[in-house]
Amino acid sequence: MSTLTQLQKIWLLSDTLLYAEAVAFIRRLVEKEGCNPLPASQVNGLFSIAESSRYSELRQFVEHQRDRDWQPSKRDIKTFYTRLEQEFTRLERRLAVEFGLTRDERGRPISDADENEMLALLAREFIQHVIAENGVIAAELDDQRRAKQRTGGQPQQRSGGRNGNQWSNRSRGA
Repeated sequence: MSTLTQLQKIWLLSDTLLYAEAVAFIRRLVEKEGCNPLPASQVNGLFSIAESSRYSELRQFVEHQRDRDWQPSKRDIKTFYTRLEQEFTRLERRLAVEFGLTRDERGRPISDADENEMLALLAREFIQHVIAENGVIAAELDDQRRAKQRTGGQPQQRSGGRNGNQWSNRSRGA
């Protein structure tokens, strides 16, 4: 069972390290690898399993999703789970050396069950950050699509308005 000290360390890691890594992870998938944000059905399923499962079950779910025979229009989902499984492998390697979470306050090794609990907590924090940023990216892309529809496919141009923050549309003569 996790101690308060271990939980505090996980929360600190979540706020300072895992958040930035999760944002970089999902942005890299979307911006560099050309994937779409994860659809709501996958977000809900992943969140649900992360909140209610042990690490072994969470990992098994991720591997199952990775190994599914996705139809071509959903290959981005396979890519997401492939990369997420790689992140889990990284978390496992970092648990002892970088995070120092495999020993108790007295320096004794923790049990395998406690180690799996630590991994589950770290993975859950990482997934929560990924899901949140996925939502931000989906909203940004939706805003871009709507703006493009409003302007007839023309990109919006900044005007010289107050603080340079007003948008104009040259196709409307603004």
